This record gives sequence, C-alpha cells and structure tokens, in this order.
Amino acid sequence: MKKTLVVTIILGLSCLFSGQAMAEIRLDGYFIARDTCEAVHSFRNYSNPGAIRLTVDSAYELLAKNKAEASHYRIRVKNASPSERWVSVDCGIALTDCREQGVVVTPVPPVDPDEPPTPVQGPSYLLAMSWQPAFCQTHQQKIECQTQTVDRYDASHFTLHGLWPQPQNNIYCSVSNNQKRLDERKMWDQLPALAITEETYGNLIETMPGVASYLHRHEWIKHGTCYSTTPEEYFKESIMLADQLNTSVLRDYFVANIGKNVEVSEIRAKFDEAFGEGASSKLKVHCADGMISELWINLTGEVENHTPLSSLLENAEQAAAGCQNGIIDPVGF
Repeated sequence: MKKTLVVTIILGLSCLFSGQAMAEIRLDGYFIARDTCEAVHSFRNYSNPGAIRLTVDSAYELLAKNKAEASHYRIRVKNASPSERWVSVDCGIALTDCREQGVVVTPVPPVDPDEPPTPVQGPSYLLAMSWQPAFCQTHQQKIECQTQTVDRYDASHFTLHGLWPQPQNNIYCSVSNNQKRLDERKMWDQLPALAITEETYGNLIETMPGVASYLHRHEWIKHGTCYSTTPEEYFKESIMLADQLNTSVLRDYFVANIGKNVEVSEIRAKFDEAFGEGASSKLKVHCADGMISELWINLTGEVENHTPLSSLLENAEQAAAGCQNGIIDPVGF
C-alpha cells in the first residue's frame, strides 16, 4: 500500500516557498498536492510511465525546480517507476525551510511490528479495450479489418486488446529469448500455439478479432505470462472483464452514437453510470485521427471468474486525462 505524508498547515502563519535561482535548482522540502495532476517522467515529451497521478493533500519529497521562474518541480513519488517525476507548479505548493514558520509536515510513523500488517489491495492491471472500426481505419491491411462487416460482433461491441499486469515493465515472464525476439519482431504466427479450451477459444475469436493476426499469441507471451501460469485462465478472465463492459450502458451509448462526434466527458458520465461514481477517474480514452480508438482502464485487486469490474476500479490508480472528443467510427474504410 502506498505510504503518504500527513500535512498540517497552521493558519495565519506563512512558509518560505521555493525561491529564485538558476536553471535546474536543487530544493529541499516538500511538495503538497492540491490536485490529482499527472506526475510525468519528462515534461518535454510528456511521458508518464505507469500513468502516475498525485493524491490531493499528500506531501512528496521536493528535489528541484526546472528554473528560477519555475514551470515544474521535480519530486519523488514512492512506488512509481521511475520514482523521480515532474509536476506543474500549478498542481500544489512547494514548501522549503518550513519548520520554523508554522507548517509541520509529519511523516506517517513507522509500522509497529506487533501490529497486524495493513491488507494489501492486490495486483494492478490495465485493461485495454478497442473500438474495432476505428482500429481498422488505421490498420486496413489486417485480415480482421478486411473481413469486418456491419453485422459482426466487433462492429458494435468493444474488443479485447489485452489485460496488462502493471507496472508496464512487468512483461515477458519466464519467456525464452527466442520467443521474445519473435514477439518483438511481430512474427506472431511463429509463436507457439496456445493450450486453450474450445469454448474459451470460440469466445476469444469473437471478443478479440485480432486472433486472425495471432494477437492472442502476442498478448500471452508479453503480458499473460506475468498474469497466470496458463493461457486458459488469462483469456477466460480477460473475456469476463470485457463482457462486463460490453453489457453496460457505455456500450449502448457507443452504439447509439455511431458516426457521431462525442465528448469524452459524456463517455465518462456513462462509465460512472455503469460502474459507480468516480469510476471514470480510472479511465483513459485514447483517440486516433479524430476517432475514439481505445479505452484504457486501471484495475486493482484479485481477478476471479466472476469478479465485478466495479470492485476492481475502487482502489485502482487514477488515469491520465486522454483526449477530449472524437468520432465513434462505423464499419468501413
């Protein structure tokens, strides 16, 4: 479980905020988050491994600012990889040399060895679901796209891209170098066939049309091997989660708005309606060429055969904002 810092601000007193100096100025203090801003690894290309966001009113170790008239602070986010991140100065308050000026930043006390440990929330995953017509607009050479029709399942339902154990570098578990090399070169047809029951394989063909391009072999080798000991369990539980999305009001909303440009705020509202208030804070909507292309959903907890998606969303990490609007693309190039 993440450890945070308890922040007490004594009213009526002031604290010395980070001062002026030269570019990349080292600081010693704390950054108090006032919003759930992204904590990026690089604010120039806006990369954010692990989709890390700050927790409101938590204190983070303050390391530096990018220049005298700072636009970003460098902080340390425990349990993030990498842990050193940049945040916008607008996201909170930088505090230095505060102890004599009325602000007390108190770390959480050490755990008493005689007390029972705090329950672990469980492993974390990212569930990636595609809107297949939009995917096919940008991958027209794929056989599953060349054969797509208006009456096929993936014309009106979300399709499974993958269920990815987190953090994002948790990949290729106990995989041979040869299989990894084949996967990275996208020679997926040469990866080993998977031991999956006929029932699960039939469901997978429907839910993951990329099976036609051996996407399922790639997903198992890269991600599934870090999820389970068997591809049967990995895909059966992935399909179970995908089915919950496809039987929700969000899927109904997409179908009712095929061909229209929609606001992501409306998608988030439907996601909350389907899975509970605040669930959409764990959702990132991706767009490509002006189209809604994928939903990335952060999940935390043990996944079993009938685990509700809503329960896996409760303790999940907040997601990055994503795009603002896009077309729900119909079938056809």
